[in-house]
Order: sequence, then structure tokens, then C-alpha cells
Amino acid sequence: MGYFAHCLTGAPRFPESRADVQYFGDIRQVPEDILHGVDGVVHLCAISNDPMGALYEDVTMTINHRASVDLAKKAKRAGVKRFVFASSCSVYGFAEGGPRREEDELNPLTAYAKSKVATERDLASLASETFTATCLRFSTACGMSDRVRLDLVLNDFVAGALASKRINILSDGTP
Repeated sequence: MGYFAHCLTGAPRFPESRADVQYFGDIRQVPEDILHGVDGVVHLCAISNDPMGALYEDVTMTINHRASVDLAKKAKRAGVKRFVFASSCSVYGFAEGGPRREEDELNPLTAYAKSKVATERDLASLASETFTATCLRFSTACGMSDRVRLDLVLNDFVAGALASKRINILSDGTP
């Protein structure tokens, strides 16, 4: 939907303006005809933070899981060869014992993470000799960007420190 497309902190132009083709719209209503003649889809759409997912769990599952799988099915029918899905390291949940590997057990704790696991599972079932689905489990990003996310702890700490000269910890501090 591009809800935050206008929220730039200093970029001279929208970063996505460099893409060959990009569509903004409701992922639940993507017309299949725009996928004809496309070699690959990089699917980045999601309700992407835990507070939103907790408040709107059904919408999160509809957009993040069902609409994502529906897009992949449309892409496959249209002859798209490659589908890249932006998943998340959140699928591992609370993980002790060092870095995670693809083969490690999944433990999704939030609606967001559960939607990513369900989508990965369903995309795997669509794979064929003519259609490759790749799921990338990105880690949580922090730091400055043109569309900084203040729902991430480190970014919130820095923003609070700069704005009010204080860092507010909203938990018992163990994380």
C-alpha cells in the first residue's frame, strides 16, 4: 500500500524510483495480468511489526500469508520463473545457543512470525522445474535509513536519546 512511502528523512528521491517496475496497491487485489512477461518477483509486502500483528491478527494472516501465496500462484500461472519472498528471522522465535541455521527448529511467537512460517511452507509446495520460490530470512535491521523504523528497540533508544536526552526501557531490561 505504500503507507510510509512519503516518510523520508533526507533522501533526495524515493529509493524505489530506481526500480524498472513497481506497483503500489493492495496485495489482496493484484491483477494477474501485470505478471505476464515478468521473469521474477521480489515480494516485500507485509504487515511488519508485532504491535500491529497483535492488534490485527486476522488481517496480518490475510495479507502476510494468504495474499502472498495467492500472488505466488498468480505469478506461477503467468509464467514467472522466480519468486523471492522476504521472510524473517522471527520464525525462530526466542532462540538460545548461538546463531540459527535453516535446519533449526522454528518457534514463531507472533502473528507476524507465524504468517511468515505459513507462507514459507506453502511456497515450498508451489516449487517446480519451471518455478523457483526462494525465502530469505532477513534479520532485524537497525540503524539509520531513509525510512527509519522506530518500532525497533535500538532505533527507539537512539531517537529517545536524541529527542529527550533519555532512554526509556519499557521492560525489566533482561532483553
